[in-house]
Amino acid sequence: MNTPAFLQLIETPRMWLRCPLPGDGDALYRGVSESLQQLRQWPDSLPWAQNEQSPRVSEDYCQTCYAACVMQVAWPMLLIDKGSEDVIGTVGFHHIDGVQGIWELGYWCRWRYQKQGRMSEAVVALTEAALGSWPGVQLTSRVDQRNVASVKVLERAGYACVREERTTAVSGSVQVVLHYACSRPPQTAQSS
Repeated sequence: MNTPAFLQLIETPRMWLRCPLPGDGDALYRGVSESLQQLRQWPDSLPWAQNEQSPRVSEDYCQTCYAACVMQVAWPMLLIDKGSEDVIGTVGFHHIDGVQGIWELGYWCRWRYQKQGRMSEAVVALTEAALGSWPGVQLTSRVDQRNVASVKVLERAGYACVREERTTAVSGSVQVVLHYACSRPPQTAQSS
């Protein structure tokens, strides 16, 4: 039996979810740089945002992600607005444990495209694609309890909080990280 390949393109009503390609780095960097100050608020969920960012860093990310997607070791996707063709964020399964069947979801949205339901749209689409082709996997995600917008995205997409973890930040403050899981297709308007 053949294992299904990761889709490299998923269409939603307002966006294209597409595997990053070599040459996408500049467009990705524009979205990251516009949102970096906000992304740095969530060091546990977005550790990469704590590092120095540049067009070269973004291009390296795109090239690495393309290879990972083709080799099926990760399933990263750029969110591309259909109207403007802006890169408005990323969504994807960046840790895939094929032995235990656990895939970890991560995502972020460009500042000016937030509060429009874009990330919920993307997470639902990718979750449906994953569970449609790999119904036995458990999809997981970690989110800082204070990141209410990300919590709402996961809950709208059918993920449920399965545990809380208290961690101590470098600053010494205690953070609560929520662990979410989903092992069934989310309910959408098109689902019965």
